[in-house]
Amino acid sequence: MQPKCIYVLALLLLPVQPATVSAADVSAKVIDRLGHPVINAVVDIHWLNSVLENDVLRVGLVKLVSDRNGIVKGTYDEASISSYEDILAEVSKDGYSGYSTPGLRPEYVMRRKFGAADVRRIAALDGKAQVNELRELLAGDFDDSGEGLNELVFVQEHRFRPALRALVPDAKVGTDACQLLAFIGVPEDVRFVVDNVPSPKGELFDNRWAYGVVCALLEPSTEKEWAFLRSCALNEYDDRWVDAGAIITLKLIASPRSQQILREAKKANNYRKDYIEKAIRYIESAPPSLSDEDIIAAAKKVAQAIKIGNWVGNKKSRFSEKGDKALVECEFSAGDDFLIHTATFHKVDGSWKLRGVRETFQALVVKRPETEGRPNEK
Repeated sequence: MQPKCIYVLALLLLPVQPATVSAADVSAKVIDRLGHPVINAVVDIHWLNSVLENDVLRVGLVKLVSDRNGIVKGTYDEASISSYEDILAEVSKDGYSGYSTPGLRPEYVMRRKFGAADVRRIAALDGKAQVNELRELLAGDFDDSGEGLNELVFVQEHRFRPALRALVPDAKVGTDACQLLAFIGVPEDVRFVVDNVPSPKGELFDNRWAYGVVCALLEPSTEKEWAFLRSCALNEYDDRWVDAGAIITLKLIASPRSQQILREAKKANNYRKDYIEKAIRYIESAPPSLSDEDIIAAAKKVAQAIKIGNWVGNKKSRFSEKGDKALVECEFSAGDDFLIHTATFHKVDGSWKLRGVRETFQALVVKRPETEGRPNEK
């Protein structure tokens, strides 16, 4: 009988097969919205393993850091991923808004964070320097946990309008500049915006910018402006915010031509048929002027004209630095919704004149039980 040690030695001498590794390559670029490379951004590739029904384990594959050209490169073990799970990529960097997205992409776009202090800093700049800094801000992600970007720019509108007009043709931030100019509401600026607006696009939300613009088109004086109003009312921009905004604007214009466009829209835009009919009836009622020497009275007229559900009241007016422009928030309660529509007014020949009104806030209202916290007997 052969000693057992001989068999053990034979096993030790057998060649060892390496563990199977399936390496997958990762190559991508991290950029900002203007196409600039983002340096030192972290791209964390991982997948989620559902261990139990309510327990998910994060399994890291590879963590990469972008170089000075924004490039990330690396590999991970593809065989270690369950065939039933998807890969996730989490992109992050201090000072930028991070996010997570399924699958691997050749390009990750990040937005730089900005706040109220940046708006005030840019307002103090002049010329090209201001245009460049404002372009960076519009391409970024604004923290509106306090004052909103629209309101901050509105207060100092005389400092920002030239730079905003310069950015209207910009392929990256042009529509953002258009919306801010429309919020300020100077008719010649709105006319300039309409002369430079892009054609309707097919992707979801790509045409949402048109809502802010059409809501400020209360004094159309060119055929192009009327054509834009008509196009929006007929829902050629394929966005239900945009056609609703156009219908309200045509209603508030309350002229024979606006009524004519509404009648045409009623035939073409069946979805808004009832909404349009109410607007036509408003015009036929020969409504009074919405202007008034008193801003409170003017805002009350506008709130009653656009009334949605129940009018709750108007907030205190907020004025521009020069005091010739004002914002008023009109509050409404409609079913379970609480809504705010912000109206822009300009002082013209001693009266406050409406330059635009649009929805700026909507929230679901949680109602208290009628029993005031006591159980209902039934």
